[in-house]
Formats: sequence, structure tokens, C-alpha cells
Amino acid sequence: MSFDFSTASSLANSLSYFCGRGEDYERYRPIHPSAAIDTILSGLNPPIVAADIGAGTGIGSRLLANRGVQVFAIEPNAEMRSSATPHERVEFLAGTGEQIPLETSSVDLVTSFQAFHWFKFAKSLKEFRRILKPGGRLALIWSLWDQNDAASRAYTQLISEASKAQEQSHSKPWLESLQYQLFWRGFWLPDFKEFQQRSFSFTQELDLTGLVGLARSQGFTPSEGEAFEKLVLDLSKFCDRYCDAQGQVRLAYRTRLYLATSP
Repeated sequence: MSFDFSTASSLANSLSYFCGRGEDYERYRPIHPSAAIDTILSGLNPPIVAADIGAGTGIGSRLLANRGVQVFAIEPNAEMRSSATPHERVEFLAGTGEQIPLETSSVDLVTSFQAFHWFKFAKSLKEFRRILKPGGRLALIWSLWDQNDAASRAYTQLISEASKAQEQSHSKPWLESLQYQLFWRGFWLPDFKEFQQRSFSFTQELDLTGLVGLARSQGFTPSEGEAFEKLVLDLSKFCDRYCDAQGQVRLAYRTRLYLATSP
């Protein structure tokens, strides 16, 4: 899984981007490593209330909730919310990164798993600061296919080729693109303090059905017609090349975690 911050938000309207993909997203998206969740929660004193922004089907929300955190999962897409596996400590609310339906200074932790690149950079950070308590923590996390791993690199290339017809040509405004690039390199996150970056590794094993489901969960890949049939054929050949004796392909991931503290 990889993307270019200069164009990521222009692939489609992010409010409806994953329509028709919720079940695949819930079933096949990888689970972020426990070490990353440990780091996110380290030093925070319970009880912890978190807002998970752009929560999708709540994969990250449930990882937090499994540690005893009370989570407000903020997700604009109704289908994604309805595809989520329920959890007693996760409450889904309709909202966006720029308009979060929570009180000012009401949460100890704001997270965004695989989603911050969809938001308006400055406006969403301002909204994160608004709902965070003073000294509260911000955690932004992505798990991306490791391009140093041959199978993961080949899978990325297949997804990229299949997605070209879906992509739009418009880029982010140059200033916002620059802001994201500086952030991504770990140089800068305005109006937060103690900004730092951490990295983790993990793997995911999938059979052909899983590889197709993971591809569909990306949102910008074809989901029907000749283009989808070609993608399935290409993934079948990929699986034949990289699978083990049990028909499983191991995809390697690098998790990038960015942490900061609210003033």
C-alpha cells in the first residue's frame, strides 16, 4: 500500500470513496502491529477517551478499544460504518476530519489510521487540537506495503497499474502538498509539540481470494467489468509465483507512526 501525498485526495470524493468496498475493507485490510498500539498508548493514564478520525470500518478503533480505551469512531461514509464489527467500547459517529462532532477539550487521544492524507491539512489539525485536552496525544498511522520486499513490491505495481483508469489528474494545491511532504518526512507538524516518528514491521498472509479482496478494498481499483477480470487474472498469476505450498502469499508491511502532543 503506497500513495503520493500530492495527489492522494484527488483520486475521488473522499466522502464516497469507499462505497461498495466496506465488506472487503473490513475483512482483508491488515491489522496494525500491537507494538504500534503499545506506543500510541504509552504514558497515557486510564481512563482514556479517544477519537479515531476517518475510522473506516473501525479496524484501528477496535485495536484501541481492546486495550480498554473508549473510542468515538468518526467516519463520513455510512456504508463503512454499517460494515463495522460492533464493539462495546466503540461508538460510531458521522463526521469528517474537518468537522468532528465532539466537544472542545473532550478527548485524551486523537488517532487516524490510514486516513489523514484525505483531510485538509491545516483545517483538520486545527479541529484535532480543538477536541484534544491540553497535553493530549495525536497519533497518525499508516501501514504500507514494504517496497524492499519482492512480493509486496510486485503487488503494489499490480494495484497501481489496475488503478490508473480510476485516478483523476488533479493534484493538491501546492502549499498543501508541501505541508504534507514536510510532515511525511518527519520535519514538521504545526501547532503541536514533541513531534516524532516511529517505524514498525509486520506481515500479512493471504490466499488468492484475500489478495483480490485486499485489492478491492483500496477503493480506486476496478470492481467489475473487463478491468476487474484482468486484475483477477493478474493476481492469479502473481499468487502462483509468490505463494507457498498452502497457497498463501506473505505481504510485508512497514508501519509509519507519527506522534505529537497538543499544547
